[in-house]
Amino acid sequence: MNIKLTAQLPKTHTQKILKKEAKDKDSSCLVVLVDNNKNILASDSLTEYQERIEQLMAVSHFSGKACETVADYALAGDKKTTKANPLQLLIVGVGAIDKLNHSALQKIAKTIYQSTQKRVASLTIALGDALQENEFSQFALNLLAATYRFDKYKSEQTTPVLTDIYLLADNSLQSALDFAQSVFVGQSLTRDVANEPGNICFPAYMAEQAQELGKKYSDILKVTVLGEEEMSALGMECFLAVSRGSVREGKLVIMEYQGKSKFTANHSASYRDNASSAAKAGLKAIADKLPLKANTKKGSNSDAPIVLVGKGVTFDSGGISIKPGAAMDEMKFDMGGSASVLGTIQALCEARLPINVVGALACAENMPSGEATRPGDIVKAMNGKSVEILNTDAEGRLVLADTLCYIQRYNPKAIIDVATLTGACVVALGHVRSAVFSNDEDVLFELENASAQSGDLIWHMPLDDEYQSLLDSPIADMQNIGGKGAGAVTAACFLSRFVEEGQAWAHLDIAGTAWNSGKEKAATGRPVPLFMQYLKNSVDMA
Repeated sequence: MNIKLTAQLPKTHTQKILKKEAKDKDSSCLVVLVDNNKNILASDSLTEYQERIEQLMAVSHFSGKACETVADYALAGDKKTTKANPLQLLIVGVGAIDKLNHSALQKIAKTIYQSTQKRVASLTIALGDALQENEFSQFALNLLAATYRFDKYKSEQTTPVLTDIYLLADNSLQSALDFAQSVFVGQSLTRDVANEPGNICFPAYMAEQAQELGKKYSDILKVTVLGEEEMSALGMECFLAVSRGSVREGKLVIMEYQGKSKFTANHSASYRDNASSAAKAGLKAIADKLPLKANTKKGSNSDAPIVLVGKGVTFDSGGISIKPGAAMDEMKFDMGGSASVLGTIQALCEARLPINVVGALACAENMPSGEATRPGDIVKAMNGKSVEILNTDAEGRLVLADTLCYIQRYNPKAIIDVATLTGACVVALGHVRSAVFSNDEDVLFELENASAQSGDLIWHMPLDDEYQSLLDSPIADMQNIGGKGAGAVTAACFLSRFVEEGQAWAHLDIAGTAWNSGKEKAATGRPVPLFMQYLKNSVDMA
């Protein structure tokens, strides 16, 4: 889909619509937005259409309520005496202007696209100065998002007629439009990989997608992939406890976006040569090799990266603690966290934000087999802490635990992990807001601000020390579940035990927001808009 700013209304054409079928390139439509007081937005730009708009509103008893539509299809121009056919006209209600929030803009954008995609080749939407920069960016992103489709496995595919959208607005909004387009590219990648079935999208596939981005954006992106042998040498037993049940090897993918300065970590040391000596010398000997650890206070370096860590369980059967069969097909979406990190990195590469970011994809497949972890098994994480695994379906926190240990050696400004982690989060917040837990007020404030600006909503959840005791194990340092109550909170508490003191960290549980269930099951691409707004704001504050 092509989307551009314009300062002019589309030109009329001379072809008579009913006498001869119009060519796609001549099929265009003017979209006019009207509020619930029947005020026409961008009215100053629509003076030549004023009478026609008012007449159409009058005969159709148009009220202007949100997503109400009426179209005239340019039939008024079908007269032999008419020298030029008028444009098709679509009037769309936006409701109350003071309630024009993200949800309303999303619905309006979707209504416009669905009302026109099959019958016109181009749209011009008259916005004028009706939307501020944030609202304009949200509207543009939602227009683009409405065009997304995932039908590659259908034998019959339909191609929309609509190919061009023009937004009649001030040129000062060009940067907001460019940013929205970058976010859409990344969000589409997130949706693509999450929508793929589990027999296509498995850990190696995720690694390949990252490596393709590394080739495409080789000037600013470096990609490193660690396999199970390397992770074993590093002592990542929690991660391996999840991946060992599958014949598909787990992968830890590290993506270094060098938008501000060149930085790297020593991922390329010989794990094989060091594995046996590491077993003798202990965890610290091998851990100190990779990646390199700076001798500065955490996050004190102005070029220190922000790290995004994504849970990438490409299919979650539950392991030995197997899930019920109903809707288990939707467990292909359990890699939504890593999909969102992958998409955010691509969006960053498109937007070229001057910031350093590391994306870590913790990819594994959770399957039951003779090699699978059993409930009651005890394993050690990379930081040496022991975990009693009481439920193998609480696996996301295990792959994240070792990944959090690993990436802290970048001494990041902040770490944000994102995961489709708990059903308890869906019970608490439904499908509107993602849950956020944090040990740092500044990171929390910045995420909440980005949430309000992007419309990708979050909600602050508690992380009180009193919840930690629910994870106590009589035979290990901790257990991987905390009982029936406060499941989303105890999952966050578990992850917090793998974040070193003084390290700014936040955890996003997107179990209710990463995908839509049921007949129209599909990935949403969240929280790519949230992450991109957060990173953009971080650049502005630097």
